[in-house]
Amino acid sequence: MSTLGRTLKNLAKVGPSSYIRQMDTIGDTKWGRLVGVDVNGNKYFENNDEISGRERWVEYASIVQPDSGDITPEWHGWLGKFVQEPPTEQNFLPKKWWGEPTPNFSGTPKAFKTYNTTRPKVNAWEPIVKARV
Repeated sequence: MSTLGRTLKNLAKVGPSSYIRQMDTIGDTKWGRLVGVDVNGNKYFENNDEISGRERWVEYASIVQPDSGDITPEWHGWLGKFVQEPPTEQNFLPKKWWGEPTPNFSGTPKAFKTYNTTRPKVNAWEPIVKARV
């Protein structure tokens, strides 16, 4: 969380609706230049006046459940500072082996489930119940 002065300054710059959304999703207020929008509708921002590590961020298109798996690979490289130029300024040619990104289904009904690799027993154990005295 920022100082009160910084929060009020950013509130004046981004507006009340963006302020509420940022406080709900990232827990802080930020302002910067809109660098680009990806195919999922996520907005990417940059402000080089911020300290290192806070100058690039994303506002997810999904308000209900933002997921970092929604970030496309080329924007992931820009957010992680693997490349300095955003994908809007680069000429990305998709490779045939890239494929479509798949979401992470951990914690959902679509999550990966292992299956039993042991052979079933020949005779299953059946308990013998003795009569009570």
